[in-house]
Amino acid sequence: MMGAMPQQLPPLVWLRAFDAAGRLQSFKAAARELHVTPSAVSHHVRSLENFLGRPLFQRSGNRVRLTTEGETYLHRVSAGFAELARAADVLSPYDRSRKLIIGAFPYLVSEVLLPQLAELRERLPGISLSIVSGTQLGLLTHIDPDQRVDALIRYGNGHFPSCTARKLTDVSLIPIAAPGFVRQMSTTPEFAIANGPRVAVEGPFDGWSAWAETAGITLDDMAEVLTVDSYLAAMRAVEQGLGAGLGIRPFIDGWLTDRRIEILLHADCALGEASYLVTAQHANARPELDVLHEWLLERFHLTR
Repeated sequence: MMGAMPQQLPPLVWLRAFDAAGRLQSFKAAARELHVTPSAVSHHVRSLENFLGRPLFQRSGNRVRLTTEGETYLHRVSAGFAELARAADVLSPYDRSRKLIIGAFPYLVSEVLLPQLAELRERLPGISLSIVSGTQLGLLTHIDPDQRVDALIRYGNGHFPSCTARKLTDVSLIPIAAPGFVRQMSTTPEFAIANGPRVAVEGPFDGWSAWAETAGITLDDMAEVLTVDSYLAAMRAVEQGLGAGLGIRPFIDGWLTDRRIEILLHADCALGEASYLVTAQHANARPELDVLHEWLLERFHLTR
């Protein structure tokens, strides 16, 4: 029986596609993480389902959701990839133990982490720190040690399959603009938000619609909207007076303190999610992760 086991395993590429699609709940997002096309992810997942003889996803238009059996299978598959990553660590335990690689979205890297990184270095003597602009869960268990990260700072509901998530802070949206933006328009903040130029981040989540519904403000569909592909770019555009934007608190509080931007209307929209420090389950014993968690808690709470 043991000799026959390799023939009973599906191809690794199918499992990789399923793991990414299951974690991200999206074939398109999985394709970006794996650097392939969405059709390739769909094909690999369908092949895996045929191999197993049962559906792993419920499909509805462009949306996919794991079936109950799919969730169970994802947990085992993700744990398997995590164990493979851990197996690679034993080949060079010293080098990996002396490094701490942190992934976060670009704005957080540029405006929150790097400006205060010297303090974290003081708390982690002898540890080589690296910061990367990436938040894909697959980075935590990447087969290639050179592309693997040790911890991610990302949004969510706290449920990250086969990972450990430590809460950092709740997040909310609030309308912001460059200082003097409303005065230049000679109007009220409410009118400037509803009818003036706005800055939006490209993606599936429509932050402006979510905020407007909570605030009870109707946005003019004919208003000028500048769309950018990253939150960092959006904040730069707001700072330069190109339109009103949505700030994510508490991450923008440093810019508010420095008067680079100002709040247009004190009407926060809770996202129902939080930011978390996410790590692979097998990495929990690393003491530097506890230091990182405490340091991040201090950084976020001190800015409120």
